[in-house]
Amino acid sequence: MTAISDQNHLNLDQKEVKSKSKGNSSDFDQSGFGQGGGFNTPQADDKKRSVKRSNNIVPVTIAQILTAKQDDDVFVSGNLELSQITFVGVIKSVNSSSTRIDYTIDDMTGPPIEAKHFNARDDGEQDDAMTESSTVIPINTYVRVNGRVRSFGGKRSVNIHKINALTDMNELSCHLLEVIHAAAKSGEQQNQIAPIASSHSKGIEGMDTGNAGQNSGLTPLQTQIYNIIKSNHSEQGCSIDEICQNLRSAAPKAIRDTVEFLSCEGHVYSTIDEEHYQATDY
Repeated sequence: MTAISDQNHLNLDQKEVKSKSKGNSSDFDQSGFGQGGGFNTPQADDKKRSVKRSNNIVPVTIAQILTAKQDDDVFVSGNLELSQITFVGVIKSVNSSSTRIDYTIDDMTGPPIEAKHFNARDDGEQDDAMTESSTVIPINTYVRVNGRVRSFGGKRSVNIHKINALTDMNELSCHLLEVIHAAAKSGEQQNQIAPIASSHSKGIEGMDTGNAGQNSGLTPLQTQIYNIIKSNHSEQGCSIDEICQNLRSAAPKAIRDTVEFLSCEGHVYSTIDEEHYQATDY
């Protein structure tokens, strides 16, 4: 009887151990460690964010590429992060080798930039653009370039992912509009994060620079001229003569130079001719 009782106790103890082991295994799996869940989730999120960022193609000018602020491998122009970019320009020179084709491209907004189209990667991998035949595009051809900004030895360049010759010159005009739109939209998003109340005054010449925060980096004269143009709601826009009449203390040449600067930076654009302008966020 004693042996049978001991055997029953042993069987009960074994069942209890198995039950606890099964419970611990279930808890282990639910926590994510047993199925590779817990620690892998942040990496998966980082990968998703990385993919989303790499797919964000920003239309730019060469001047924006050359003047963008750099932090490690991140380039920022205004409020735009230049991860992957697209620009349009004309080929000024070509240098072809067995591994890559070097183009010098100019879009008239600044000095030309070097763009490199590699025939194959060092690790042997290829993407869709590289599997295409690496045909050299001749000089004086307008092209659209998709690629990534690089900097080596203080010199900016572009690694080309894809390059195509333009078949319709309207694409050049369309690209310039895309550049202005991208800059305007990034400014609107920045203003939604930190809204700034605009100030109004009776005299335009004595206008306060309360919108300076909206156009960070502008001088007082640039801000005054921008506010004058923005305050004009006519279809043809504000004329340079009207700006000169309201800013008699500023030289006409200085006013014209400032308007040209605001136009190049995407703050204003010409309307019916080069004498009339409207603000991009009008």
